[in-house]
Amino acid sequence: MKRPSILIFTFLMFLAGNSLFAQVNGIKSASSNYGSTSSVRSGGSDAGYSGGYFVFDIFFNVVFGEIIRAQQNQLQRRHEVPGMISFEAMVQTGVQPSGYYLIHPRARVNWGLFSSDFRFNYLIEEGIDEVTHIRTNDWQILQLNLVRTRDVTFRIGGGIMTESYSGDKSFPEWTAALQFQPHTSKLGGVAEYRDAEVRTEVSAFAQYNLFNRAATHGFVTGGAVFQRYYNSISVWGMQGGLLFKFY
Repeated sequence: MKRPSILIFTFLMFLAGNSLFAQVNGIKSASSNYGSTSSVRSGGSDAGYSGGYFVFDIFFNVVFGEIIRAQQNQLQRRHEVPGMISFEAMVQTGVQPSGYYLIHPRARVNWGLFSSDFRFNYLIEEGIDEVTHIRTNDWQILQLNLVRTRDVTFRIGGGIMTESYSGDKSFPEWTAALQFQPHTSKLGGVAEYRDAEVRTEVSAFAQYNLFNRAATHGFVTGGAVFQRYYNSISVWGMQGGLLFKFY
């Protein structure tokens, strides 16, 4: 058990590099200096607009029809797959030995093919004279559960990441996540990737089923998280917490 822990710790230290101090102020500074560019498209002809609308209308109806059928197929299996329709609440705290913490209160709603996931991402840093912190609001507005079996879930999604410390700047954010929870075992795991314009994140944690009481299922979690802001500031931590599922 010691060898994997040492390897994980060494790997995270390598990723973090030498950027271990003043992450909060560094991220704030990068955000305030971050510029945006915009482009203006020239207008087309009315005929081109009408043709494009016709193609879009056909595409939308075909895709929307397939999504409805996929959702119906998922819901027909809701008695075979626990948690097909469910609510999840989780709190995880990450700790990095140089003196900062990551806290992730989080909630997700699952309904067959669809999920919606919201979390607060707190970074708290202890300085010599003061404690500084930043927060982002990360809302995966729509996630699609492309694989949904009794043991495995794979989802992708899209939403927005909002910086509460920079005048509420918002950026698109995309995610992919794989969850493995064998129904014959209390032990499972989750791996997740997040990609926004100004931040990337990789996290993984194991989850152990503590109890099942009626519609409430409790888990304890433990793993690691790595974030990189503005392609220059690295944040990482070993994390643990509690997860509750209601279905």
